[in-house]
Amino acid sequence: MKTKKIHKWNIIAALLLVGVPQAWSQLSWGVRTGLSHTSMVQQMDLYYRSGWKIGGSVAGLLDIPFYRRFSFRPEVALVYQGGNFVSGVDDDESYAWLNNFKGYSLQPSFNLAYNIPISGVKLIIFLGPAFDFHFKDRLVVEQSDTEASSSDEQALVKAFDFAVNSGISVEFKGAFFQIASLSGIIDRRERTLGNDSPVYQNNITFSLGYFFR
Repeated sequence: MKTKKIHKWNIIAALLLVGVPQAWSQLSWGVRTGLSHTSMVQQMDLYYRSGWKIGGSVAGLLDIPFYRRFSFRPEVALVYQGGNFVSGVDDDESYAWLNNFKGYSLQPSFNLAYNIPISGVKLIIFLGPAFDFHFKDRLVVEQSDTEASSSDEQALVKAFDFAVNSGISVEFKGAFFQIASLSGIIDRRERTLGNDSPVYQNNITFSLGYFFR
């Protein structure tokens, strides 16, 4: 039994010694830049409210093949994003504050990609987790027609978010066009007021980029 276990670990070690250097030898790095439809989404009774603005990003990324058509595609992006949301909501859906948010974030993502070659063109489908770290932002709060109580506190936005990143990319001779959707899963509010619902950051980004293969 002990001999079999030793043989199993020897086989795994041998595969790693052969596979890892081969994967790193095929590593490619790239850059991209794009424009985004960036929004903050919240539920208002039976419908969803999406306050949006135009954003953008620049990013550096890697493509590391590891098994047949699968590759690991991590990315680090500098993102300009934002949107708006309401707070201090009453039972009749009137609100006390309109919160306009915009700012810069560092956004690493760790994507698993599936590559489909089609007549010299490569179609890539990817999915993975993403983290969002705000380091410079601005929140402008406007009072609505609804009178706010002096005890009401204005909303604040959290400096961290966790999201799911997914998308599709078409590559030809290193150049690629990409559509990616980032869906936040953490409530961006620092605090809630009245009947406030959670607020989530959602971005759809259209990018052009190039891989140095």
